[in-house]
Amino acid sequence: MSFEKIGAAEQFYKKYAHDNGFSVRVGQQKLENDVIYCKRFMCSRQGYRKKKDDANGQPSNGKNSHNICETRCGSEAYIYVKLSSDNRYTIESMIEEHNHGLVSPGKRHLLRSNRSVSERAKNTLYNCHKASMGTSQAYRLLHVSEGGFDNVGCTLRDLQNYYRDLRKKITNADAEMFVAQLERKKKINPEFFYDFVVDEQGRLVHVFWADAMSRKNYSHFSDAVSFDSTYSTNQYNMIFAPFYWSQSSFAKYIYWWCILSK
Repeated sequence: MSFEKIGAAEQFYKKYAHDNGFSVRVGQQKLENDVIYCKRFMCSRQGYRKKKDDANGQPSNGKNSHNICETRCGSEAYIYVKLSSDNRYTIESMIEEHNHGLVSPGKRHLLRSNRSVSERAKNTLYNCHKASMGTSQAYRLLHVSEGGFDNVGCTLRDLQNYYRDLRKKITNADAEMFVAQLERKKKINPEFFYDFVVDEQGRLVHVFWADAMSRKNYSHFSDAVSFDSTYSTNQYNMIFAPFYWSQSSFAKYIYWWCILSK
């Protein structure tokens, strides 16, 4: 059996593993001229984990270690894929036998190598967080829309880990993203105004913005302006403060918005 790309060989073995009830781990590979020449895919339970030593070089007695379930048992199942002369990847060798029990069909959707957060799951998670719904609620919504947990394609922990990693990626870029969004609004409507202040470390400390309608309202109702600083964000320890003119308890015209550091 041959494959045009190494990724096709990996998907083939992962599907084979899923149908038979085991998970796949990617092994070593060899490169030639930046092209993968050969690669090994194996059962996730192949080999044994090395025992960690303490600071004195002695084997740890496990008193301060976490109780981690041992998942490797020396399974020898694998496939070895190699690039042939016709630039296609062929399976050079394969062992099918396992020295452990295989996962039952009802639990095969939990195998790690076949789990992934799909684009549909990502979009659902994004929309749920926009609506102030948590990750657990997003996962339950996916359960209903996809017709069961086995059709979601990932576990709740996978979805939580994805959201955690996503937040880490944007932690140092969220201020830039916010200012860039304001700049896009200004390009769409030149009457949109914004300004911001950064400190010596380049951190955003103050932001001020007003759209075209707010500026027009201010030209008509500018005799009395209220500054309300009672709103407080819970993530960045900054104050959200709108400027508005109140005609009555039911009618308020917001002129500007700002975010201030405490």
